[in-house]
Amino acid sequence: MAQYSILIADGDPDTIQYLSGTLRANGFDSAGTSSGTDALNIYKKNPPDFVVADLVLAEMDGMQLLDKLREYDPKAKVILTTAGADKDIVARAFRMGALDILEKPLDSEYLISKIRDFLAREDRDLEGNLQMMSLASIIQINCEERNLAQLTINHLGKAGIIFFEEGEIIHAETEGLVGEDAIYSLLTWEEGSFQVKMEAEPRSRTIDRPWSGLLLEGMRRIDESTAAWSPEWEEEENQPTEDTGNQIEERIVKALSSIRDVESALICSGDGTVIAQDKCADPESEVDLGEFIQTKTDLISGFMDGGILGRIILSGSDKRIYMQPQGDNLIILSLAIKSSSETVWQSVQTIYKRYRST
Repeated sequence: MAQYSILIADGDPDTIQYLSGTLRANGFDSAGTSSGTDALNIYKKNPPDFVVADLVLAEMDGMQLLDKLREYDPKAKVILTTAGADKDIVARAFRMGALDILEKPLDSEYLISKIRDFLAREDRDLEGNLQMMSLASIIQINCEERNLAQLTINHLGKAGIIFFEEGEIIHAETEGLVGEDAIYSLLTWEEGSFQVKMEAEPRSRTIDRPWSGLLLEGMRRIDESTAAWSPEWEEEENQPTEDTGNQIEERIVKALSSIRDVESALICSGDGTVIAQDKCADPESEVDLGEFIQTKTDLISGFMDGGILGRIILSGSDKRIYMQPQGDNLIILSLAIKSSSETVWQSVQTIYKRYRST
């Protein structure tokens, strides 16, 4: 059997030593570096069969290394590793050509199995899990790349398939549902595994609606089921009040906090007054942060031909902060670390459109 070469790029020397030793013990030739720049130079001098790169590297991070490797060699086989990445980064990595993204701490046996599997494939199918990459992102990537492909999703003993052709979704089916109804059902699956098989011909055509319209309608249906009006809010609406505006904001903030991956929600005025909040442990601190960041953002926007930043995302070690101006007010949401800001933004737009139109 040929001895395949693996290049490891990781900021932790102990990880490099551990993976190199394990790979050599399993018949691979292995080299390692903690520098993204060195990894690129090593690849150019003597291209390995596979690259395992962490997102955190010296001089050039894992995403930049992936971009440079794929620019130099469009067929470069790269697996990224990370101690924590949000869905937006995962989606971008797959779009850039990463074969997989593995979470740390790494299971060496699983990594070796993955490498052998990828090396053995001719069609280079893409596999992953929905917790690392949402179905909406997978659909968007396949449509924008105009792939001819079959996407298979497995979730709690259930299975579904989606076929892509010429930048659109052609057919979908799951659990007795076909076409658009199958797509709307599959979009509710937050966990499970997926596999994309390239060059798979569609069985039939059951969908004519553009893929972007399917996603928007699917997100709208999810929002209505998870952030709909409760009977208690309806009772409040029908009762006379001297402060109707604030009651609407109270209902809106409850809907915002019900969005998937939103842990708390707050709406404040331009002068920092809390108008409505739900599940916030320290509203005043949230407002102070929002005012500080908005001030800095306004400064940045001034250098962008007068443009206005529509939303701001701050990512920390254990959560993300989402801020969005809405009229004269500011929305501040606390998100789970692995969340899609694009999905949250679409949900916010849907909620405001619905509640402000009533």
